[in-house]
Amino acid sequence: MTCSNNNYLEHYLRELREGDAENAYHSLVEAGPAVLPELIEAFNTESCPNMRATLVKVVWQFGLPETIPFLSQALADNDPQVWKSVLDGLVSMPCNEALAALEKARDRQFDKEKDGQIFKEWVEEALGQIRASISM
Repeated sequence: MTCSNNNYLEHYLRELREGDAENAYHSLVEAGPAVLPELIEAFNTESCPNMRATLVKVVWQFGLPETIPFLSQALADNDPQVWKSVLDGLVSMPCNEALAALEKARDRQFDKEKDGQIFKEWVEEALGQIRASISM
């Protein structure tokens, strides 16, 4: 990256929202882990669920176990787009830390019982996938 991380990130975040989302997504992934702190900050201040889900996906594309605490926190997001993206990320990094994050989140409470049941089913599926990958 030749320009500052902030300008680079701001440009591609704007592109995600208003322009060529696919190009912006790939550009953010290609930027590498150096943009992780800014991506996480952008996630924490973002109101659009689709944008939050995309930011989560960019973060987990780096495949870094040190992103698992962020992904674990993002599981608390109420929007299914977001927590499903988090689950994809955790499954893509099968390790004990990912298992622990899912086990901790499994009994999360929702306002609507149905939402909690759906979440739990998805978490159980992700746990099974990670356990299968770890035992290979």
